[in-house]
Amino acid sequence: MRRCMGSGRICSPVVSRRRRAPLVAGVIAAALGGCVPFATPPGPVVADRPGYTDTPTALPAGAVQLEAGITDDRVQDTRYVSAGETLLRLGVGAKAELRLFGNSYATRTISGSPRRGGIEDPKIGAKLNLRAVPDTVHAWLPNVAALAAITLPVGASGFGATRAQPEAKVAANWTTPSPLSAYTNFGYGRTYDGARWGSHAWMSLALWYAANPRVSLFGEGLAVGRLQGGATAGNDLDAGVTFLLTDRFQLDMRVGRGVGSETSHERFIGAGLARRW
Repeated sequence: MRRCMGSGRICSPVVSRRRRAPLVAGVIAAALGGCVPFATPPGPVVADRPGYTDTPTALPAGAVQLEAGITDDRVQDTRYVSAGETLLRLGVGAKAELRLFGNSYATRTISGSPRRGGIEDPKIGAKLNLRAVPDTVHAWLPNVAALAAITLPVGASGFGATRAQPEAKVAANWTTPSPLSAYTNFGYGRTYDGARWGSHAWMSLALWYAANPRVSLFGEGLAVGRLQGGATAGNDLDAGVTFLLTDRFQLDMRVGRGVGSETSHERFIGAGLARRW
């Protein structure tokens, strides 16, 4: 899932990790879950991209999944490109996973000004599945997970915050007897704009359609509301496609635009991949 929501959006960054992240992840995973073999087979890839809406599915114990991508975001005379968007996911228990978001390298180009580039803030978080049922069970009560994360203020000036920014959200999904399924997130986050703290809340809804066992299509809406201070607000619509090359390797692409007074001039396109071991 794309995390950094452009000019008026949540920056819960899907950013390229630092080179030591896999080592750190391995140490933490060992501490939380022990160095044990797979509790269950690692299973097919289930990615938290390319949209905004995370799934409630946590990785099986011992499974590892890497997600990455690139996004080109334009708002009138400003272009913002983030390359990396890495998310390293590690199954550390029957219902939990550790999530390490790396540092994307971003460039910002404003008409009439030199292009600037820098590293965004990384982030560390976790996902805990609260209710899980097989996709073949079509119940009114959804699959549900709780997610929490916090950014690490080590990014470049103008591309990261100078304070750690926490966030929390709930993810849920429903399956149906048809190829259609629905996913939703409700979130809350604290932001720091360099001078003052703010907060915002968001809600997203994604509808997925499995065209065949390898190809899925989705459409999604995101609404972000400012609660306090200088936190960003705005709305987005996007749509895209995922393609499973194998059960463990997925490619994706999406396009979208801003909606409403604060983001109506925004347009973006992105692509990425997900690989599970």
